[in-house]
Amino acid sequence: MKTLVAYFTENGCTRRVAQTIAEATGATLHELKAAQPYTSADLDWRNPESRVNREANDPAARQSVKLADTSVPDWDSYDVVFIGAPVWWGAAAWPIDDFLTSNDFTGKKLAAFVTSASSSFGNESEVKGMAKHAQWLVGKRFPSSVSASTVKSWVDSLAL
Repeated sequence: MKTLVAYFTENGCTRRVAQTIAEATGATLHELKAAQPYTSADLDWRNPESRVNREANDPAARQSVKLADTSVPDWDSYDVVFIGAPVWWGAAAWPIDDFLTSNDFTGKKLAAFVTSASSSFGNESEVKGMAKHAQWLVGKRFPSSVSASTVKSWVDSLAL
């Protein structure tokens, strides 16, 4: 099976987990980038006027966040897709929504993973609803300090 690990990251934690998954599965890594990149000021969760706070508090603003590119070279050849994001306000960071709603997951196994120091993967069912026709595997939230062996244990549990 050919495997893809698509991920969105801002501080590198999700990238580290994505790289571990790719190493464990022989997958291709594909970083998702926001069309309008986030600055440090945009990501300041302590500032109620920051971009992420405005988006978190306004569903329409979250839905307007687009990726620079939602396509993946040779998309049809992938059988398994891992999708990763940090947790923002108890939800998988919304920039991945554009990827999930823009691609056809028919016939693909899909596993979501999120990274967070303390928050849970509160919107996993919503994320699953965005990728129509995917065969969903068990998702996972990883703490920021997760070990490579813990990530690999989860991948092994999926019995790909």
